[in-house]
Amino acid sequence: MKNILILATLSVAFLCPFRAYSQDRPRAVELGLGGSAINHTRTVVSNFHQTASGNYVFSLEQKQFYGGVNLYSAFELKDWLYLDLQGTFGSATYYDAGERKRGFSFMAGPGVQFRPFTWSEWVSPFLRLGVNYYRKNFPTCYFGRFEGDVTKESEWRAEDAWNKGFTFDTRSYVPLTAGVGLVGWLGDRIGVKIEGDYMRSLGVKGANFAMGTAGLVYRIGGKSKRPLTEPARVVEKVVEKEVVREVPVEKVKEVVKEIVKEVPFEKTLAELMDNVTFDFDKADITPGSEAVLDEVAKVILMFPESRFLICGHTDAKGDERYNERLSEARAKAVRDALVERGVPESMLCHRGFGKRAALVPRDADDELRRGDRKVVIEPVTWEPLWKYLKNND
Repeated sequence: MKNILILATLSVAFLCPFRAYSQDRPRAVELGLGGSAINHTRTVVSNFHQTASGNYVFSLEQKQFYGGVNLYSAFELKDWLYLDLQGTFGSATYYDAGERKRGFSFMAGPGVQFRPFTWSEWVSPFLRLGVNYYRKNFPTCYFGRFEGDVTKESEWRAEDAWNKGFTFDTRSYVPLTAGVGLVGWLGDRIGVKIEGDYMRSLGVKGANFAMGTAGLVYRIGGKSKRPLTEPARVVEKVVEKEVVREVPVEKVKEVVKEIVKEVPFEKTLAELMDNVTFDFDKADITPGSEAVLDEVAKVILMFPESRFLICGHTDAKGDERYNERLSEARAKAVRDALVERGVPESMLCHRGFGKRAALVPRDADDELRRGDRKVVIEPVTWEPLWKYLKNND
């Protein structure tokens, strides 16, 4: 009962942080089912007797492994940190009074997974530390006395790679766990998990042993592992303004009002930027957009006293941090292209806004979401804002 209370307390302490983080944004949940191979030595020494020649002999039966079923769940706290809860049901053969029988074991407990290696979205190696409650109904003896020894003084002792010296058997105990594992993703939701763990018993009772597991994992939530396509596209509302000028007419003592429609340069830039596109999932400007940027540079150079902010946006679909990096990279690509065309750096700033300004929900049709995927050039007229942008550029 004491072991069960310790395990329950640790499980609550491990899982409470998940609730706090889950309120921040949706997190990944992994559920798995697999098989286990448990390296838990079981030794039986029997039939001790003396032969007619005076020699002592005995029978030795030793088993190293038994199998089981592994249930797995894990909860994402951060990209590199997961909490998990695992349970293993095992079935082992043993001997009791010379009779072969089948016993069962149960082990469960929480753990922490560290996943700092992110060189690929499709491979997730991890290190794991945890604690378990282990219970069995079969003996795993490592020392004892010979049955039939008339002297009552001789004894036998067994050792394996994990247990040296005298190891005292017990039905239940709490081992600490250290392990390594790997999840290889076959798709955006399905993966294969392999894991190896070493269990070390707390206290003087209970054995040390190792366990290997392999199985399938299903992932719910989390960021998509598929690359996102974010071509830049601008959708802006263009408003023409009317300018009324009073024009004196020579030789006529009257004033003629002339109405002239002027198209603001924001409209020209918006129309031009609508034709600036990028390669698939990259910040590389397509060759067909180079000529468009020539015209954009000419328009900006017509207003040498103005300052401009280049804004990158994405739609609502995809991971937030990924979208921000992609939008900023594309905004920078446009800025660098304009500088190459003679636009002074002092006139330009760039920012990536990701999906923060998206108007269309992520589950909408792709054609509708195209309106949120854009690169926009906006004039900045407020001096304090421009100083802030340049100081933090």
